[in-house]
Amino acid sequence: MNNLHNPKGFTLVEFLVALSILGFGILSLAGLQVTAIKGNLGSKNLTTANVLAERKMEEFKNTSFANLVLMSNHADPDNPLNSNGLGGVSNDGRIFNRFWSIESYAGSSNMKHIAVTITWTEGGRTRSTSLDTVISN
Repeated sequence: MNNLHNPKGFTLVEFLVALSILGFGILSLAGLQVTAIKGNLGSKNLTTANVLAERKMEEFKNTSFANLVLMSNHADPDNPLNSNGLGGVSNDGRIFNRFWSIESYAGSSNMKHIAVTITWTEGGRTRSTSLDTVISN
C-alpha cells in the first residue's frame, strides 16, 4: 500500500504525453531539414551562375579592345549550359542560359560597357545574376 502513495517512475499517460511532445519536435526538425536542403540548392545554383558569368567576363577582359564587337543581348550559342559551362542537347544539369551585351560606354569610342547575365529556373521561378564592367582602350 505504501507503493500507491509514493509511486516511482512514470504512468502510462505521462509517458504518452512525453512521447507526443518528442514526436512533434522531431517532425518540426524534419520540416526545417527540407527548407535547408532547398536553401542549399539555391545557393549552389547562384554560385554556379556567378562562376559561369565570371568565366565569360574574363574571356572578354582577355580579348583585345578592337576585337570586342558591339552587340546587345547576345545569347550564348551553347545554351543551355551545365555547371561546367558545357552546352548541348542532353539534359544533364543544363539549366543555365548565358547572355551578354557589349556597348559603347557613355558615347565614348575608347570605353565599352560589358554585361553578362545568367538566368535559370529554380522552384518554378526564373532567377538571374549579372556582372558588369567597363573596359577602356
